Amino acid sequence: MLKPISQPCIRNQDPIYQVLRSHFSMSGSVLELACGTAQHAVYLAERLPHLNWQPSDLAFGLEGAALWIEEASLENLKPAIMLNINDNDWGVANFDYIYSANLVHFVSQKSVDGMFLGISKHLKNQGVLALYGPYNQNGYTGEGNARLDQWLKAEVNPEAGIKELSEIVVLANKYGLKLETNHAMPANNHLLIFKNET
Repeated sequence: MLKPISQPCIRNQDPIYQVLRSHFSMSGSVLELACGTAQHAVYLAERLPHLNWQPSDLAFGLEGAALWIEEASLENLKPAIMLNINDNDWGVANFDYIYSANLVHFVSQKSVDGMFLGISKHLKNQGVLALYGPYNQNGYTGEGNARLDQWLKAEVNPEAGIKELSEIVVLANKYGLKLETNHAMPANNHLLIFKNET
C-alpha cells in the first residue's frame, strides 16, 4: 500500500500548528478524532514534543495512518486506534486535550451529538478541545462552502454538511464545554478552542 497523501493536510497543517502551540502549551496527552492519513498527527507531534499524541479513526483508515506514523517513528506519537464517535463506549482513557480537523461537517448532526457526549466523558476537567473546519454563520460564509456542503450531501452522506457555529456552541455548552476562542483560518475555516468546565 502506498502512503496516502491529503493535499488539504499539507495546506492547513502549519496554520493549525501556529494556533495550537499556544493552546496546547502544557505537557499532557492528546486524543485526535478522525486522524485520516495521520499527517496532522505526525506534523503536530513532531513540533509539540511535550504532548503524547493518540490518533484514532474508523477501522478502514488505520492502515494508511500506520504508514505515516511508523515512518515518523516519534516517541510521543502512538499507533492509531479504532474509535467510532457514535459508540457509547470509546474504550479510551481521559485526556488533557482533544483535537479534530474536518470531522464535524463530514458526519450527521446525530454523530456530532455523540462526539460531544464522548468528549465530555474523556476530556479532563479544564482540558482543551480544538475543532478545525468550516462553519456556517447564519448561512454559508462563501460560495466555496456552499459547494462543499452540496458535495458532502451528494457524495458522502445526505445527513452530512456544514453546521451552524452558534448551534455547535450551544451543543458544546450542554456538555460543559465553553468556547474560549474562534480563530479565523485560511480558506473559510475556523479553529474553535473550547475548555471543559465541568
